Parts: sequence; structure tokens; C-alpha cells
Amino acid sequence: MPTITTSPPVQNCCALSVRRCGHIMSALMLCAVNLGAAAQDMDFDGALRAALERAPLLQARGASVQGAQALQASAAQLPDPKLTLGIDSLPVNGPNRGSLSRDDFTQRQIGWTQDVPNRAKRAARADAAQARTEREQALLQMEQLTVRRETGLAWLASHFSGKRLALFDELIVQQELMKKTAPAQLAAGKINPSDISAIELEALTLADRRDELQREAAQSSALLRRWAGDAASARGPAPEFTVNHPYLLATLERSPEIAVLTPIHAMADAEVREAEAARQGDWSWSVSYGKRGQGFGDLVSVLLTFELPLSPGQRQQPQIRARQQELLRIAAERDELVRKQTQELQALLAELGELDSKLQRLTQQALPLAAQRTDFTLAAYESGRDKLAAVLEARKQQTELGLRALELQARQRAVQWRLNSILPEQAP
Repeated sequence: MPTITTSPPVQNCCALSVRRCGHIMSALMLCAVNLGAAAQDMDFDGALRAALERAPLLQARGASVQGAQALQASAAQLPDPKLTLGIDSLPVNGPNRGSLSRDDFTQRQIGWTQDVPNRAKRAARADAAQARTEREQALLQMEQLTVRRETGLAWLASHFSGKRLALFDELIVQQELMKKTAPAQLAAGKINPSDISAIELEALTLADRRDELQREAAQSSALLRRWAGDAASARGPAPEFTVNHPYLLATLERSPEIAVLTPIHAMADAEVREAEAARQGDWSWSVSYGKRGQGFGDLVSVLLTFELPLSPGQRQQPQIRARQQELLRIAAERDELVRKQTQELQALLAELGELDSKLQRLTQQALPLAAQRTDFTLAAYESGRDKLAAVLEARKQQTELGLRALELQARQRAVQWRLNSILPEQAP
């Protein structure tokens, strides 16, 4: 914002100084809401990069992705084998009681057992592990988009709160100038003593309003630092975003919130197939070697064990039905989420259209009219046809319109950024 320089007021140029300040303020307000403001260093993209590099949410989600990838390699593997050690047929009474070598049945055994889930069950487990990894990757992408969106919104809030504070400070500068020239105006008989009190009361009101704007600026700056780090600051002009309405409506189902349900559905489908595979039963094999006493030959045993699902209606089928219902639940939730996001997208597009219209009317019609009113009021005041209170009111209204324009512009850019943060890729 341009710097205002003023000369010390004297009685002969009080009215001229007041008029000059009014013209300067009008130019400043129009400049503040001009969308084509002069470019400065852009920190918006830098804040986004800093947030993506340091966000604890992304670090946690990245660890989940790595964990899922690590588990994926072991999902289809056979269970660990079992080693058996024991003594078979040890006599507990008679002449050979407690002997490991005198009875021909007694043997010291070592064996190896391997459980083998059926092929369909192992394939389903491998697919579930793959889908779990894809789910974690989709959740990571969703978190990245969330961090970008919230950081951008925080940057825009900090940027425009600072601009509103700077614009209001220009009104305070004018108020201070009028306060300094008031004694000279009173001595010249151009104002009444009551006008001095009016100026003082107006200064107190402006101080309260500035405190509110200062609080908003501090809060938005704190929010930006929460996402982008202690060194983050909203410097430079706010970027303007292009919104491709048809593209967003046509590709909404690719948003991360909806896309994450695809691997979740795949996980549930794999669980259904694993439950169905349980109807086939598993099997296992084992080999053991038996060492007997001297004079007796050693023994080798081979054993095959098969699982017999004799009551699928009471055991396997309820599990299958439960997992099939889970598939239906996920599909219904996806349909509901698509409807909800479509409604939210249309609401944002409607809000953006409203903001564009209001901002255009405000910048092209209301602000010039407010500046014109201020000029007319000043001229009437200087010629003695109007009171100082009218000047104060006109300037206050002009400032309020300037603040309103900045507020609308902040909401417009925030909605544009929200619309551009729905999909992981930028719309063409």
C-alpha cells in the first residue's frame, strides 16, 4: 500500500489537507480491492511446500503406508512350521519301567509339521494385503490434499486480514489529521466545540474496531504458522484460481474421499473370498523320526491331516453372509458420499457465483459512489453547508465498503481454493 506523507497542518490549509487526504484514501481503497494489484514476492506456494514437508499427519500416514507394504510380502506365505520333540511309548511299570532302550516300542522322536491353508484362502489374503496398502496410500493422498487445502485457506485468511488492517489504518491516519487540525478549525470558527467531542468519540470507536481487526490478523497468522511453521508469513499478492465447473462435476468421483472407498471395497471382497475358501478346508503334513534303543530299528513316520468342514451352514456360511453385508454397506456409503460431495460442490459453485457478482458491484459501483459522496460531503463542509459529523460518517462508510470488498475477495479466493482442492490434480 502506498505511503502517505502529510505536512504539518496550519489554519490556512486545513480544508485543503482534509480534501487531499480524502482523495488519497479513495485511491487507496480502490487499489486495495483491485484484483490486478502489483506483484510482489509470492509466498503462497512456499507455504504449501513447507506444510507438506513438516505435517505430522503426513508423517504418521507415511508410516502406515510403509507398514502395510511390509506386511504385504508375508500375506500369502505359509504359516511357520512346527518342530516337535518327544518320547513315544515310554514304559511306566513292569521290568522295563522308565527305560528308553529296553522296550522295542519306546522311541525318542523329532518331527516337523507344516500347516497348509488352501490356495484360494492364501490368494484372498494376498489380495487383502494389496488392497490394504492401496487404502493407506489413498489415505495418504487424502491427508496431503487436506494439508494443502487448510494451509492455503490459512494463508489467504492471514493475507486478507493484514490488508483489512492496513486499510483501516489509513482511516485512522485521516482521523488523526482531523484531530490535529481541529483546534485551528475551532479558532477559525469553522467547527463547534461539540465537533471536538465528536472527533474524540469517533477516535475511540475506531480504536475498538482496530483491536478487532488486529485480533483477526493475529489469529489467522497463528493458524498459518500451525500448518506451515513458525517462519511462515502471508507476503505477496493472493493468487487467483481458475475454476473449471464442468470438469469438477464430471470427475468428482476421483476425489480422495471417494477414491479411498475403492481399496476398502477390495479388502472386503477379499475377506468374502477368504470366508468362501474356508468351506474347502485346510490340510497339514508332518514327518517325524523315532530313535529306539540298541537292537531295535529306528522309525520314520509321515502324517497327513485334512480339515473337514462338515457343518458349513453353521460355521462358514454365517461368516460369508456377514462379509457380504459388509460389501453392501461400503457400496451404500460410497453412493451416499458421492451424493453429499455433489451437493457440497454445487453449493460452493453457487456461493462463488454470488461472491463474484457482489464483488463486481462493490468495486465497480459502490466504492466509486462512496468516494464521490465523501468528496461532495467535504466540499459541503468546507463551504459551511454541512457539518463535520457528515464528513466523519461518509469516510467511515467508505472505509466499511473497502473492508467489505476485501472480505468478499477473501471469501472468493477461499472458495476458489476449496474448489481447486477437491481433486489431487489441477483441473485443466
